[in-house]
Amino acid sequence: MSLREISINVDGLNRRFAQMQFKRNRKERFRLYRKLEGMLRMNEALSRALDRLYLNASEMGKYPNRPAAQALREWFLKDRAGQGLSEAMEGWIPDSELYMIRAGEESGTMAKAFSSIQMMGEKSKQMRAAVSYAVVYPGFMLVLISFVLYIFGVSLIQNMRKTAPKNVIDAMGGVAQVSDFISNWGVWVVVWIAVIVFVISVTLPIWTGPLRAKLDMFPPWAWFRVLQGSGFLLGLSALLGSQVPLKRALEILEDQAKPWLRERIHSARQEVLRGRNLGEALRIGRYNFPDPSVAIDLEILSERADVGSVIEQVTDEWMTDQIEILKTQAALTRNIGLAIVGGTIAWSMNSIFSVVTEVTKSNTMGGM
Repeated sequence: MSLREISINVDGLNRRFAQMQFKRNRKERFRLYRKLEGMLRMNEALSRALDRLYLNASEMGKYPNRPAAQALREWFLKDRAGQGLSEAMEGWIPDSELYMIRAGEESGTMAKAFSSIQMMGEKSKQMRAAVSYAVVYPGFMLVLISFVLYIFGVSLIQNMRKTAPKNVIDAMGGVAQVSDFISNWGVWVVVWIAVIVFVISVTLPIWTGPLRAKLDMFPPWAWFRVLQGSGFLLGLSALLGSQVPLKRALEILEDQAKPWLRERIHSARQEVLRGRNLGEALRIGRYNFPDPSVAIDLEILSERADVGSVIEQVTDEWMTDQIEILKTQAALTRNIGLAIVGGTIAWSMNSIFSVVTEVTKSNTMGGM
């Protein structure tokens, strides 16, 4: 391998690392979106806006290797070469934001596309916070309980079994069995849980079919459906609001989507080609996408002339409702978690008291 080839490989690795950093840095991306939105609303040319933002991000070229500076420079060069912004941004931003940029390009409303991304991002942030609260807190409680039972089993039960009489061992009851299970299988249970979480996370955007459609009504698949469905509706709203025909709008979004989302958009597009309106197309597809209640609302409202703004309003109301539902579920999960922890601790303490009582009786009888 020549020095030139090594240099090219290093440059490629640096670019991919910068892409990964920029894609993960939501705060940095949204700061750029706000600036781009403002510049475009003032009718500044896109290439000029990208060039100015690059100089700003790199501090007049002093730090060109910053992820944001690398991204802006690449976007600027590809824009000057005649490529679309969505094509230039591919690999640098999440897919949910990318197809909204594509929708803005097709509809000629790039500034609105950046505004919609920020709005959806704020709603998504609230939803993720609620989901995290619903998942992380019970997970922490489960780990806490397991740790308490493990320590209890290793420090007390295992030692007592070596010398304690049978009546003391019997007084331990089910706590001993649970502690044994955690001691023997606890690590494997954690490994399997980690594997399941990994598999679900990886397959969320690619798993398709009727079984997935049924699971989409239950967490965690339902959370993914809501997030993706809201992005789809906002992108569709931007296209329809700019007088792009519904068939063409669905085709644009389908081309940009990952397998899971593409399957649902394709189903809706086929129904639209058969003469159905948007709400009917989504309902008949039987994919529960983006939500059965939303499909019913759109079935009635899709006939209106201002369908673009109607979809945007329906999407905002739906996401607000979903956030409230998630918050309620999170609060319920928290209370259940507290009850389980409290009950487990009370059960463990009761077992300890029984053991202490039996030990005291044994010592008393031995003394006599």
